[in-house]
Amino acid sequence: MRRLLAWLVMLSVLLAPALAQAEDAIRLVVGGVEIETDVAPVIEGGRTLVPLRAVTEALGFEVKWDGPSQTAILTRGETTIMLTADRPDALVNGHLITLDVPPTIRSDRMMVPVRFVAEQIGLDVAWDEATRTVVIAPKEPAVPAISVDPEAIALLEQLWVAGSYRITGDVTMRAVTALETLEAAMTMEAYRSGTDEALAYTTFRAGGLELTTAMAVHQGQAWAQDVTGAWTPKPLEELDPADLFTDPTSLASLTTEALMGANITRSQHVYEGTEMQVVTVLVDLTESAEFAEVIGLFGLPAEQFKAGLYEVSYWFDADNTPHHADLSVELIMTEPELFAISVGGSLYWEPWDQPIPFPPEITGVGE
Repeated sequence: MRRLLAWLVMLSVLLAPALAQAEDAIRLVVGGVEIETDVAPVIEGGRTLVPLRAVTEALGFEVKWDGPSQTAILTRGETTIMLTADRPDALVNGHLITLDVPPTIRSDRMMVPVRFVAEQIGLDVAWDEATRTVVIAPKEPAVPAISVDPEAIALLEQLWVAGSYRITGDVTMRAVTALETLEAAMTMEAYRSGTDEALAYTTFRAGGLELTTAMAVHQGQAWAQDVTGAWTPKPLEELDPADLFTDPTSLASLTTEALMGANITRSQHVYEGTEMQVVTVLVDLTESAEFAEVIGLFGLPAEQFKAGLYEVSYWFDADNTPHHADLSVELIMTEPELFAISVGGSLYWEPWDQPIPFPPEITGVGE
């Protein structure tokens, strides 16, 4: 019996540290996926430190390690971070930033402050005390208050009731998941005359590939150009709702009814030395499924939005003619997995006093 008691005492002594470590273990969840690490995260100075390579690879960084200086270089997109063991600051895109807790070396692994790294690429970091879990997820945009300026509505109505314009611009899109970042760029050239004549070309570039498509409306008939360059007549109703990316002029064709539920404000700003009126349309897409459907936003159902903001700022010259529009869309989706989409760019209006350059396949000229 004494021998049995001795073994039990020894076993309890041996197991006590392991049990304490298991009880205090810190979990790391990135984009809804729990990340396993070979060295457990620790809390120092009120900040959570995690193994460098585990968290940075989960966040989509490329990691280079310089052994002699014990410096890690993290790169993702346009963000470059340099962290050195036991150094209380970091270089972010060449700017020196003071850290609350410096990186450190433990069990031959560099431990870095997880909040600092994640926030540099616009992610939210939360701490769940009940489960001792660090949760990293896309940042939720602030929800706008609803406000409508009648004079702003009057300015917007001019965009779709009169005038002939050539509209050009560029838009970029980025989709961020827990494992990768996808980027695409779009160049647009469009012509619009009143409310019933339009021609729009959109060129997509992603991953070294380039694709151009086009849409047109002429004399009550809609047309679409496929990747081979061939034009095909389409039912006019297929262009409604307008797709933001195949028909960039949809930015200028939203009706007053479609803008219901949007926050629409008017302000004065200076652009390149000229004072202009700016009408800003801001929409919480989780609260306005009708608006999301009208603009054909990505073809994604609104019920899958965890959070989403759509913002367009229209700039008007002194004579109230449109000058340009700045577009920003931020979405967080929940299905099939948690990911974020951001879109940004500008479109520019210029008066067009010539006929819209429809191709002969549409006008029949030259046949």
